[in-house]
Amino acid sequence: MSKDKIINGKYLSQTFTQKVKENLREMDQKPSLAIVLLGDDPSSHLYVKLKDRACDDCDIDFHKYLFEDNSNTNDVIATIDFLNKDPEVDGILVQLPLPEQYDTDKIISAIDYRKDIDGFHPTNREKMTKCEYTMLPPLPAGIIEMVKATDEEIKNKRVTILCNHKIFGDPFKCEWGKDNDVQVVTTEDEGWKTFVAAADVLVVSVGLPFFITKDMIKEDCIIIDVGINKLDDGEVVGDVNIADVAKKVKFISPVPGGVGPMTIAMLLTNLVKLKQTKSS
Repeated sequence: MSKDKIINGKYLSQTFTQKVKENLREMDQKPSLAIVLLGDDPSSHLYVKLKDRACDDCDIDFHKYLFEDNSNTNDVIATIDFLNKDPEVDGILVQLPLPEQYDTDKIISAIDYRKDIDGFHPTNREKMTKCEYTMLPPLPAGIIEMVKATDEEIKNKRVTILCNHKIFGDPFKCEWGKDNDVQVVTTEDEGWKTFVAAADVLVVSVGLPFFITKDMIKEDCIIIDVGINKLDDGEVVGDVNIADVAKKVKFISPVPGGVGPMTIAMLLTNLVKLKQTKSS
């Protein structure tokens, strides 16, 4: 595939990380991020390790609170309550997905919505549905910045968000809905293939390796692949068969090296914003 078609999230993320470092140099006190990690899922531990490394690179205070699989939910919530009250903690993140025995909504709801760095708290979700947010969650923020990096004007376009939960599409409706036809669909929706086939911009997040192929997409479309799937041989691939669609797409994000690094960069960007908001 031509390198000109690749939206290099790893390279782009460095631009935002550099901005974070510049902002930090102008701040009297550096921000602090606390992550709550439950269970022993290897992927979750890897993601937390990457966030830890990114914070260390930017000289951001990072604190990890690890709970075993059999931990009591009340203990987890008590820890979150402690972090809520700690004036030194600017952002709180609960690494998802949680082990199945935990009530995810209950634990996320325990976070002070003003410190909710991921935007998953019910108060922040409600703001998103009304497009009244002040800060985009890191994942959609990263995706939107990746599309901006193509220098394509996103106006009068058909945008399709193919996902497993339609709440995932709210930020894109807010950001792109005014000037474009934005459709949020799941594979359970009748006619979802029609929306995918018509998309000028396609965001795919279904967790199925190589799910999207060239016969399903429009010529010269832009694809952002959110999928992270591990094959039996250990290879990590996306939801899009990138080799198959290569000649048909105008731009596409790779997996790995696409959305992942950008999400972490936007997480740090949000953390700085939270610190600046609290200081002002």
